[in-house]
Amino acid sequence: MNSDAQNAPEVYLAVDEIPLAQPFSILVSVCDETAVRQLHVDAIMPAHRHGMNYTPKVTALGGGAFRVDDMLFHMPGLWELQIDVDINGQSIFYSSEIALK
Repeated sequence: MNSDAQNAPEVYLAVDEIPLAQPFSILVSVCDETAVRQLHVDAIMPAHRHGMNYTPKVTALGGGAFRVDDMLFHMPGLWELQIDVDINGQSIFYSSEIALK
């Protein structure tokens, strides 16, 4: 994932396959020695100016790992996955583009 923040920790995603109009889960790993307090996940379609129809559920797994359930991309096209990570009270924004056919 990409961040514009200087010295932002690396964030990695793991997902098997992203189905169209069906719920899926992702694993998010934040590589930082400091404890990550919160993680917020969303996705938007910039061309259509809307996001997902559902709010994903984030579960902390410990050690900077999180499971995100109930992700759902309801239509094909270019999606932007957005993650806000709270590290020591500082919010760091990450994004990644996903093209769904």
